[in-house]
This record gives sequence, C-alpha cells and structure tokens, in this order.
Amino acid sequence: MMRAETSEDVVIARSSYDDFSQPTPWRSFEISAGNRSFFVNSGWLAELSPYFAEEFYVRKPNSKRYVIDSSTPEEVLEFLRCITFCPMRKPLTVKNVSLVLTFANRFEMRPVQARCENFIGLNATTLSRDKTKLFQFKPFQVTCAMSQCDPNSSTMSVLVDKLAGIKEDELSRLHFAEMPGDVVAEVYAQKLQRTKDKKAKRYMDAGDEGAAPAGCCFTQWATSLFNRRRNRRRNLANQSIVPPASGDHHQKQQRH
Repeated sequence: MMRAETSEDVVIARSSYDDFSQPTPWRSFEISAGNRSFFVNSGWLAELSPYFAEEFYVRKPNSKRYVIDSSTPEEVLEFLRCITFCPMRKPLTVKNVSLVLTFANRFEMRPVQARCENFIGLNATTLSRDKTKLFQFKPFQVTCAMSQCDPNSSTMSVLVDKLAGIKEDELSRLHFAEMPGDVVAEVYAQKLQRTKDKKAKRYMDAGDEGAAPAGCCFTQWATSLFNRRRNRRRNLANQSIVPPASGDHHQKQQRH
C-alpha cells in the first residue's frame, strides 16, 4: 500500500511540471537553448507574445525551430513551466519571478508581465526579509526586471525603497549598469534622504534644530530627481481617474 501511494505521488509530481523534452501532436515546435530542445505549442506562445506571433507566423511561417540565446536550458525550462499549463502551471515564487519577468520583458508578454508585477506588489515586503545568501540580492534582480517593464508603477516605488534600505557596502557591490540611470539615481536619492533625515533627527533630539545639515549638491540634485519622478507617477495616476469634462457631461444629458 505504501509503495502504491509513493508511486502515485511520483506520477503526480512528474506530470505536474512537464520537462517539454518530447514532442506531441499539439506541442511540436522546437525551442532550443544550449544543448537541449523543448517542444512547445507555438500558438500558445503567440497568444501570449506579439513578438512570437510575428516571429512564428509572419517572419518565418515555415520554421519549426527557434533558438533562445544567452539563456541556460534550466532558465528556459523554468520559464516555460511558469507560463504553460502542462497540465499544471508552476506558480511564481520569490526565487523565479525575476527570471520569468526578464523573459516576459524580452518577448513582450504583457499578460505574464502583469502577473509578475501583481506577484511582486503582493510580496515586495518579503523579498528582502530572508537574510540567507540565496535571497540577499533578490530585490535588486526584481527591480532590474521591473525597471524594464513599468518603471513608473507603485510597485517600483516599493522596490526602490527596499534597495535604498540596503547597507552602503552591499549597495556599492550591485551591478547598477543593468538598471536605468534614473532608477539608480532614485535609489541613491532615497538612500541620501534617509541619511539626511536621521542626521536631522539627531540634531533635533539634541536641541540644535537650526544646525541640521542641508545636504550637499548631489544630495539636493538626487532628492529633486526623486521628487520629480514621484510627482510624475502621481500625475499619471490622477490622469487615469479624471472624470469627463463638464461640457461632455452636459452634452450627454442633452442627448438623453
């Protein structure tokens, strides 16, 4: 009995997340990465991605193979498992969301981007909570991917705040060349603003409020950039909920 249950568990585990190693009548298109091939439904990828729709059905309609460069087979497999129901779709996790979002950005997969952004928004507070080495730089990886997707979103603000909270020596070791310059400036603006606020609080606690430092030129510039980006996000949010003009409303009433 125990053996049967164990065997059944193994079958379920294997069938949950396919390895895409064998073609089927409905999954015959080959995705190549490194020395491995994965067989997928090209129509499903085209549904998710205008890039793949163009590549598979317009530019190269007779091709049966696509090569994904600059990615390992393990990365491609994880990506396919997270976007395909075969028969179950692998859920997003803190471990894989930056990988999936990077692929989604690369292949213009808006539904996948939205799913990743929603996951990040719901879990941003936990992305840097785990202090183990595995998750030490996860906020940076996720922020890099998000900056290519929607740099003006509220989720991005949360991630920037997380990065600004990293210790100075750890922050200096991050590869900021992978991130847009204005996002880097915002991270350091928040970092400098935090330092400035702490110093001001110490002066106030000591009863010497007038001696609080105003900050250097770079601090003022970075803070100004941060405020401009924050105001731009606020304006974009307000524009999305602006009610119709009174004249339009009056015309609608006249039609009725």
